[in-house]
Amino acid sequence: MMQINKIALLVLIFSILGGCIQSNGDQKAREQNETHAAVSQSKKLPPAKRPINWLLFEAENGNMPMDFLADMDDPTGNTYIDLDEIIGKLHASEGETYPEYELYLAGFSDNGRRIALFRESTELNYLVIKIFDLSTTKKLYEFKVPNRDYAVMSPDLRKCVYTDDAAVFYYMNRGQKTEALGRLNDSHYLDLPVFSPDGNQFALVDRKHNVLIYDLSKKKQIQQIKLGIEGIQIEQWLYNDNLLLSSYDLDKTYLLNIRTGEKRILMKATDSPVITLDNQRVAYVNSKGEMQQQDIQTGLFIKYSNIFRRIGYNVSPTQWVQTTTDLMKYRKKIRAQKIIASSTLPDQAGNSYAAQNIMDGDASTAWCEGIKGDGIGEWIKIDFGSMQELKGFELINGLAKSSKAFQANNRVKRMKLEFPNGQTMMIDNDFLSNQFLDNPIHTSSVKITIEAVEKGSKYHDTCMSEIRFF
Repeated sequence: MMQINKIALLVLIFSILGGCIQSNGDQKAREQNETHAAVSQSKKLPPAKRPINWLLFEAENGNMPMDFLADMDDPTGNTYIDLDEIIGKLHASEGETYPEYELYLAGFSDNGRRIALFRESTELNYLVIKIFDLSTTKKLYEFKVPNRDYAVMSPDLRKCVYTDDAAVFYYMNRGQKTEALGRLNDSHYLDLPVFSPDGNQFALVDRKHNVLIYDLSKKKQIQQIKLGIEGIQIEQWLYNDNLLLSSYDLDKTYLLNIRTGEKRILMKATDSPVITLDNQRVAYVNSKGEMQQQDIQTGLFIKYSNIFRRIGYNVSPTQWVQTTTDLMKYRKKIRAQKIIASSTLPDQAGNSYAAQNIMDGDASTAWCEGIKGDGIGEWIKIDFGSMQELKGFELINGLAKSSKAFQANNRVKRMKLEFPNGQTMMIDNDFLSNQFLDNPIHTSSVKITIEAVEKGSKYHDTCMSEIRFF
């Protein structure tokens, strides 16, 4: 009887252990399945980013010109980047000793992931073209071109075509091995080539107003299209086998289909026409000197907010950049913890002129001093809350909510910057961007005092719309 009980006890123990083992096995299986599900879930691709429509502009107001990118999808016009900030960061990433001012923009790649910078120096007998990755700031490769005047990059910035004084074209791929392409024009007439979207061909215009198509792989001309239009210039080669042409003699812009030879008038304007990569929008300067953008399919105009136009800059578009690359990371901004002013214009018609407006990121709002007269001696103090290194500042002067408001109110013509260490600077506001060229300033705050004004046409209030320290 005792034997049977021992056997029964052993069976019971094994049954319990078996259940535990099975339970642990089930638990492990569940954990493995959950882990597998989590891994599978993590392998799912994130939603694709929507490309931003940036437009590269040249701006000029009688003083120092500037290049900038504006986000054309931002209706406020407040999202823009000074090209000098991008160039400065890329120059620093190289770690070389040549001065930053030797670099200037050559162009962006078609996808906005790369940028080409020209380096020109009196110490060099050639032009250097540097290609950088905008996501990493690393230099990818460079070209050394003996002729400084006629260098053209492919849309992906991997290829370069240039000429010498005898109009012989040369070709390089990623800065490696130069190949002569032959004499495509005579020495009395030279037109810059425009690459095809894939970079395998380029087009140019000869002195008889013909469009010539050259194939780089075949190293020969493969097509000639007779136009008979004087003063013609190729602006872009589009993805739908169309060339964007301008005739400065006729003041018209055309689309030319290179497969059929058919051409049609796009618009009566020739100043700086550029078309988006998806062939949906065209931007150009009209006869009044105003930048406009238009839907190509419908012909309807597309409104946008041009902050630089508001403050008296003449602007012209040079390139659309449709990209998912984060370009705003190049726009440095030092934030304020506290802002106070000696006086403030009272609110009017729902508009505030508070001190905080000067660093709210919105150029349509402004700080306006509030005393009687022109506001000479009034000040605004910006406290950063901790020590910061200031390399310069960007000022959108006046009341920039509209061109009319900008002209009607006073702008700051000269101002004094004071720092806690006793250092002072007098700044004449001739330029949008002001850099402390000698040495960066280390400070926790800055006091800005109005020393002189440019008078408005209607009001005595002196305003500043936005200031950004970097």
